[in-house]
Amino acid sequence: MSKIVWSKDAKNELADIIRYIKQNTGKSTAEKIKTRFFEEIHKIAEYPQIRRISPALSDFGINHIFQLNVKPWIVYYKLEIGIILILSIIDGRRNLEEILHEKIISGNM
Repeated sequence: MSKIVWSKDAKNELADIIRYIKQNTGKSTAEKIKTRFFEEIHKIAEYPQIRRISPALSDFGINHIFQLNVKPWIVYYKLEIGIILILSIIDGRRNLEEILHEKIISGNM
């Protein structure tokens, strides 16, 4: 099983999501969503064949970054030898093309 490593951006994005949910819908809901994220991400490590190349990033010519849908969020990650690197978590209801373009330019994708 691969080791899961979180980038600084991804850690911050998850913390922001959980904080927002906790403030708006309560601690219980926030904990359930946090648990859901970790369960889904661990499935990548257990079943690497479920990976899916990100179509949005493929449009930019990037074919080595995968996505995992944890609706409504999208988890972006890449595979390295023995490591799953979680790069970013983005709300799928936002303008993905714009956000991904900014992350590519800043070197965070």
